Amino acid sequence: MKIEKISIIMLSLVALAWGTSYAIIKDTLEVVEPFTLMSIRFGGAAILLTLFYLNKVKNISLDEIKKGSIIGIFMFGAFITLVIGIQYTTASKQSFLIGSYVLIVPFLGWIINKKKPDIYAIIGVVCAVVGLGMLTLGGLEGLTKGDLISMLCSLSFALHMITIERYCKEADPIILTIVQFWITAILFIILSFVFEKHDFCVIRKAKIAIAYLVIVATVIAFVIQNISQKYISSTSTALILTLESVFGSIFAVFYLKENLSLPMILGCIIVFIGIVTQETKWNFLKK
Repeated sequence: MKIEKISIIMLSLVALAWGTSYAIIKDTLEVVEPFTLMSIRFGGAAILLTLFYLNKVKNISLDEIKKGSIIGIFMFGAFITLVIGIQYTTASKQSFLIGSYVLIVPFLGWIINKKKPDIYAIIGVVCAVVGLGMLTLGGLEGLTKGDLISMLCSLSFALHMITIERYCKEADPIILTIVQFWITAILFIILSFVFEKHDFCVIRKAKIAIAYLVIVATVIAFVIQNISQKYISSTSTALILTLESVFGSIFAVFYLKENLSLPMILGCIIVFIGIVTQETKWNFLKK
């Protein structure tokens, strides 16, 4: 199996981890304050990766710190808007709005990295956006404050993905992941000290959810993304990670008891068609 195919499979698993995280975050915020939760999530992830790759960290270069910090700033922008926005909208709706970065990434990549999207990428993006709209926006009467903040989150994730593509081919993706975790953690720690009370006793009530967010949805997921983007484009990555919204909506139905409708099911099918179009260009039919 080619490394590109392995990357596609692994990114699909990342989409599953991130899709489930929306509902878990929303539920955990009932107990833990948002900046404290993100401080623990990224601080814990940074410490774990640093200890695991201590030999790599000892040889870190100034250039890697610079590139990782740029990626980290966009990561921080994505997660501060995510954790604020999800308090004012549903988990399934936010997963769609953030998933709309699939529409932004190919064209940002065209502007920044000079990579013009082909017709299959454009068709895939259109399918993904239509499918995601059916999946999570059906029946809603209008946009809320949380929705607008989630749109900013989508833009931040798109920029995060583009900068990963740009820098991971020039530097060690593991080191870049560690640096961006530390940058994000430090910024959230500062905000938590300024705006929150730091009642760490409540953290015990959400220890399983926090462990999942730190280990599965952060350490494992972002390491896989950073490594995978050495081998596939940001456009392909964005489209595969569109599955995040599908998984997010389905998981919200079972975990938060949100409603599942026929348009949501049809939306899942259309998203899948978009991914198949982008990733296979329907070559298997020609064969």
